[in-house]
Amino acid sequence: MPTKVARVVIAVFDGLRPDRISEKLTPNLHRFVTDGLWYREARSVFPSMTRVATTSFATGSHPARHGVVNNAFFHPAISGGEPLDTSRAAHIRVANAWHEGEFIEAKGLGCALGAAGKRLAVVHSGSAGSAWLLNHRAREHGHWTFSIHGRDHTDTPEAVDKSVERFGPLPACKTPKLDEASYATRVLTELVLPEVQPDVAIIWYSEPDTSYHFHEIGSPESDTATAHVDACFGKIVDAVHASDHAEETLLIVMSDHGQISTTSAFDLVGALRESGFDAGYRAESGTKVLVTPGSAAGLTLVDRDLSRLQALGAALMEMPETGMLFSRSGENGEPVISGAFDRALVGADHPRSPDLYWVGRSSAEADQHGLAGAGVYTTGVNVPVGGGMHGGLNLFEMNTLLAFGGANMPAACVNDHANLTDIVPTVLAVLGIDRPDTMTGLPLDQVLGRPALEPRQVRLEAGAGDFRQYLVLAADDGRQRIPFCGGRI
Repeated sequence: MPTKVARVVIAVFDGLRPDRISEKLTPNLHRFVTDGLWYREARSVFPSMTRVATTSFATGSHPARHGVVNNAFFHPAISGGEPLDTSRAAHIRVANAWHEGEFIEAKGLGCALGAAGKRLAVVHSGSAGSAWLLNHRAREHGHWTFSIHGRDHTDTPEAVDKSVERFGPLPACKTPKLDEASYATRVLTELVLPEVQPDVAIIWYSEPDTSYHFHEIGSPESDTATAHVDACFGKIVDAVHASDHAEETLLIVMSDHGQISTTSAFDLVGALRESGFDAGYRAESGTKVLVTPGSAAGLTLVDRDLSRLQALGAALMEMPETGMLFSRSGENGEPVISGAFDRALVGADHPRSPDLYWVGRSSAEADQHGLAGAGVYTTGVNVPVGGGMHGGLNLFEMNTLLAFGGANMPAACVNDHANLTDIVPTVLAVLGIDRPDTMTGLPLDQVLGRPALEPRQVRLEAGAGDFRQYLVLAADDGRQRIPFCGGRI
């Protein structure tokens, strides 16, 4: 980069689809991406779920390395038969204690900054679990994490205390989360940037994701939420420009995943029971197949019987609602279920991973608001039919917002392959800090002023019987192979 970077500010808009950015709806973001370096083909990770994406972003690695394999997954640390819910601070703390402080198996941005004597501050208006995952060793490194849920939901409660002292009581959590966004913006612009003065600051907005889920992606309610967080971003830009470090501040805008509209809720557990499998959402007597619901459901056999697992895979392929299937590989290196993809192809092969990832069938079909992307999800999720969902590999779930501005960044819209796991390695590179060896992502060439390699892709197909699926991977020379999109043929 032609300009030295002394500070990085990152604004995350949960679930924001890049195609929802326009001069009319989001004038501040539109101005920023058109004036900066916009990675128009940036991608999330699989499963494209918030806490998976959060951890992948923070650690610069995929689930196969860091171990957060879904928003919820069954784990021996959690009693009572329910899965580990990564949105809950209590569950995260129990799991981290069970792993003796090593629940997250990869070093994150906070670790790298701490080792270099630098500070990270996080302002989070989403779940407490997500706030913790952004910097899982915040207390150890003397960093600063604010959670909108209060002092009991962060390892640095003094951050909440200071904010409440300055700005008054925390807003009541309601949908849409406009008050939370406004409060978080004040914490960042009036406290964190001028007084805490971290080397890297992250603000995470839970909108428009929440409104997409409950009010449909293209609805007036979602547009209101999107416009509101855009206005909040405008205040961040003003604060950065007014600061003493304006010329040396790199500003990044991003989302963690996209969303598609839901067309129907499929009773996956019921369908499995009709097929002869004792499936359920809880680990209790009589349940043989544990299921976590969603657009990317996890299925785990209690007895781990291979023949039974193969029968389960065959039954799922017979269901028209099934879009994609991923399983572990066997000793021969091939998926243990014929017709499934190896979960290692999408960076989701970890001992905590479910035996099967089931992805709901989806397409590029336009929804009720004329927006491309629609698909099936399972029952057991608190989202109405017609609302937005994510988790799978539909192009509109995977495509994310990613743009860099300030610090003399050139204006360009590029199609280079960029992944969530590449962002933190890029931040460390511009600050002159070595990235930990657990990071699989790499610095983005054009941010560093280097020419990028020509983007390349490879398409794979698999299936059995009438079931066929495809998977597109980015296959640039010298970079990690990342999932681009996929679905049923």
